[in-house]
Formats: sequence, C-alpha cells, structure tokens
Amino acid sequence: MISPQIIEEIKYRNDIEEVISQHVSLKRAGNNLNGLCPFHSEKTPSFTVFTGTKSFYCFGCGAGGDVISFVMRTENLTYVDALRTLAKRSGIEIPEDEKSQQMGVRRERIIEMNKDAARFFHECLKNSKEAQEYVAKRKLSTSLIKHFGVGYAPDSFESLAKHLKSKGYTQEEMSEGFLCSIGKKDKTKSYDIFRNRIMFPIIDVKGDIIAFGGRTLSSDKSEAKYINTNDTPVFNKRRNLFALNYAKNSCSEQMILCEGYMDVISLHGAGFTNAVASCGTAFTPDQARLMKKYTKSVIICFDADEAGQRNADKVFKLLSEVGLEAKLLKVENAKDPDEFIGKFGKEAFSRLMNRSRSRFDFKFSSIISKYNLNDANDKVKAAAELSDLLAVGWSEVERDVYSRQVSKQLDISFESFKADIKRKMSKNEKADKKDVTRSVMLSTEGYGDRVNPDRIRNQSAAGAEDAILGILATYPELIPKAKDKAGLTEDDFVTEFNRRVYAIMSQLGNGFDIGLIGDDFSQEEISRIVRNSVSRQSLTDNGEKVLIECIDRLKALKKKENQSLEDLIASKRNKI
Repeated sequence: MISPQIIEEIKYRNDIEEVISQHVSLKRAGNNLNGLCPFHSEKTPSFTVFTGTKSFYCFGCGAGGDVISFVMRTENLTYVDALRTLAKRSGIEIPEDEKSQQMGVRRERIIEMNKDAARFFHECLKNSKEAQEYVAKRKLSTSLIKHFGVGYAPDSFESLAKHLKSKGYTQEEMSEGFLCSIGKKDKTKSYDIFRNRIMFPIIDVKGDIIAFGGRTLSSDKSEAKYINTNDTPVFNKRRNLFALNYAKNSCSEQMILCEGYMDVISLHGAGFTNAVASCGTAFTPDQARLMKKYTKSVIICFDADEAGQRNADKVFKLLSEVGLEAKLLKVENAKDPDEFIGKFGKEAFSRLMNRSRSRFDFKFSSIISKYNLNDANDKVKAAAELSDLLAVGWSEVERDVYSRQVSKQLDISFESFKADIKRKMSKNEKADKKDVTRSVMLSTEGYGDRVNPDRIRNQSAAGAEDAILGILATYPELIPKAKDKAGLTEDDFVTEFNRRVYAIMSQLGNGFDIGLIGDDFSQEEISRIVRNSVSRQSLTDNGEKVLIECIDRLKALKKKENQSLEDLIASKRNKI
C-alpha cells in the first residue's frame, strides 16, 4: 500500500531513540540504550534499543520491533495508522492508494460516528423527564453535563440506529463501533446497544470521542448496571482512562484514581480536576503505565465497601510495579466519593485526602484487625502474615522501617521479626529461580509457543531455522546468497511460521526491513523475528560461512524427517 521508499524515509526521519525517549527514560549502555519496558511492569531495566539496527527488544516480556512497531504498541494503532502518525510527525505526505484510504476512512468514520452519537445522546437528555430527574438527583450542574458531554440513550431499540443511518453510516460501521448490533433473524435491521441509559462519552487525550459508558435507569436488577464499549478500531478499554483528557493538564504531581464515572465527574465539579477512572474494566497494568506518563503519585479513591477495598490492594501492586507512589483514601460515612462530596463538601474531602494511607498501613490495618493481639497464638499468626507481606516487593529501607513499626505494635523482637522475613525471602528466591528455570526449559523445548507451535515437533530443525533467519534479519545482504548460492527454498523449512518469514525475505531480498512487513505479521510475530536477530548480534561469527553451515544442517534434518522407514533401514545397513 505504501512504497518501501516512503517507509524507509519515514523511519529515517523518525529516529527510534528520539521517539522511544518520549515514553521511556533511556540510558546509554555501550552502543545501545536501556530503560524500563513500557509494555510490562518491571523495576530492573530489560528494554534495549539497538541503535545499530534501529530496533528495540525487551528481554523481559519479549516485545520487539522497530519505530513503527513501537508506535503501534504504545498508541494502539494499526500498521498503516502508525505509518500515518510518524509521517505526520516528520512532515511526510503519504500518497494513498484505495486500500489505505479505506483503512484510514474506517477509523475516521468511527470517530465521527461517535461524535454524532454523543450529540444525539446529549439532545435526548434534554427531552427525557426520567433522565433529567436522575442528573438532578446526582446534583449534576448544566455546566458539568456540558463539560463531560453527558447524555441519555432512549428506551428504544432503533432510535440511535435510525439517526445514524440518516447520517449515512452503514450497519457494519455501527456494529464495528459498538453502537448498534445487526439483527440475528433479520440481517437488514440494526438495534441500539445502549437503551435507557445515562451516557458518558470517553474522550482520548487528542480530544476524540472513542467510546461510551452507559449507566442503566431501569429498576430491573437483572440488567447490567453499566454497559461499556467493547474494543473497537479506535478504543481499547485496557489502555484508556476516563477523563484523562482533562486530568492530564493538572496531574503532574498527583492523580486521583476512582472506580466510577460519577465519582470522577463529582470530583471535577468540586475542583479536583486530576481525577480519572478505568473504562469498564478492572484496573490494568497498561493503565498503570499510562498514569506513569502523566503523574508522580496516585491516590486510590475507591468505594468504602469490602469489594472496593479489596480492589485497592490489587491497584497498589500494579502502581508500585511501574514505580508510582500510591496511597489509599478511605471514604468515611459515605459509600463513595460522589456521596461524600454531596454530604460534606469539597473542603472535607480535601482533609480526607490528607489522611490517605500508604499501601503498608492499609495492609497492616487489614491484617491486625483479624487477630486478638492479647492472645499469644493470634499474635504469632499476625506476625507470620506480616512477615509474608514484607518478604515480597519492598525496598530494604521500606522493609526496615515497616519491620520496626510491626515489632513495636506487636511488642515482639525486631531482630527475630527481621530474621523471619529474611528466611522467607530466601525461600521465595529459591522458588522463583526454580520456576524461571522450568519456564526457560519449557520455552526452549517449544511448549506454549503460540508464535511457532510447530517448534515442539522438531526442535533441532527449528533451532537451525531461527539461526538462519536471525542472520538474514541482521544482514539482509546475505539473503540473495542464501537463495542463489546455498539454494535455500521455502520448502526446506520445517515450521510454518519460519517458512512464512523466509518467503517474505526472499521476496524483498537485500532490501528486507522489519518496517516493511508490519502489515503481514502480528506484533508477536515481529517480536520473534527481532528476537532471532538479537540472539545473533551477541555472537561474533554471523558471516556467510556460518549461514551456509546452518542451511546445510537444516536441509539434512529436513531430509531425515522425510525419509521413509525403508530408507532409514537401508541407510543403517550401508553403515554396517
């Protein structure tokens, strides 16, 4: 769709180091650059940018690729949209063919359709008595309703569908954008997904409406309280946060994480414009990394019930893994922040925020509340549970400070409590090493390999294939020699995935580049190709001689695999 020459120019003008530095703090390590991976949570850098090959690879999670792949992953874009983004960034105009135009239009159409749907819902809110009563009850001012674009989906099966159809949108577009579903019996009909619901548009940091959350007004308890947009070409619920488009302007020091849309709106209305919420899903590692881009610390502001506090513990862990300081605000005398502000006002909420507790204080209170500390057996159990807690995931300083707090509160020896923690840490470390060793062994043998599932049936041949493709990906000038001099063909490959990779390498020849194949391979497959290349870069000998040796080995293994039982018997007789 886009010529190799233009892709090459896009990559040239978008230096991988500069692009990745906008998301990752990189430090020089010899010829390369290291940093904390933006695609999984880690405290020790395993993410490497290879300046020589203009590629990246994470030795922790296995993500890899070039600058195009990086933008695809971080921005949740298709291959073509990532190229467009980079082209726009560097002032390159892409002459588009019919197919690429259609893909671009598809994304733009869904965003435009969401905007039209939001206007429709907003107008419907004005004309619904029930919806007006609800927003009045929740004390939503006219300015807040307008600011957040709050609307109402009528209690009708076809009102939105008819409206969008009148605007020229197709059934497929309405379905793909998760606004209307196509009838099961009558495929010509479309039915509204959101019905009799207060609607909350979800807006990305660029200002585009990418999704909706709908809160039911029905008293029928069998109905879901909330319906949220599923993943679409413009929306991934695991990678977005409600109200981040506003919060990003006032959250550099601190962000407030809420559970619901109404909590966020109420907080913004009270002047706490740094509040956000997840979009109809439990808090995810992707959302934690997204928050890390905009703030230094987070106050977790969840409902006061048991479920809300339990969820807070999981969020603490995810925020800690990405290096964010987090505290928990426990809402008092109200079920959630929205109700608290309605009852006591913003000044009271501000005082409540100042009493937020650290993760350890939260866990400490939760643990000791279960035991009678005047009973010796209960005290031992409490100490055991607290030593389990401190044996995992804390710095040495934190562990020392909190151990002193525990020993004082429980009236036990600090030295003995620290010794318990040290013993459990050693035990955990041994178990972790055992798990890692087992995982590496299984991975090497091909178990659980979703990218190349054929590997487990012929590990030796797959190993030879990986070596060949790693050399060719690193030194594309050797591709013609592999074809012409060594006579390597697609049929010589045992595994289907590696056969596909070699086929496209043969087609592109010495002009092979990872950036040219992003439309033909998934991100996981691209990462595997990069991994093969990275594994060869650490070796000193990757020249033509080694390549030919690997090709000869692969052909011998393939020949052996194809031998019949009679051939094998005959070959053994000849040796005798």
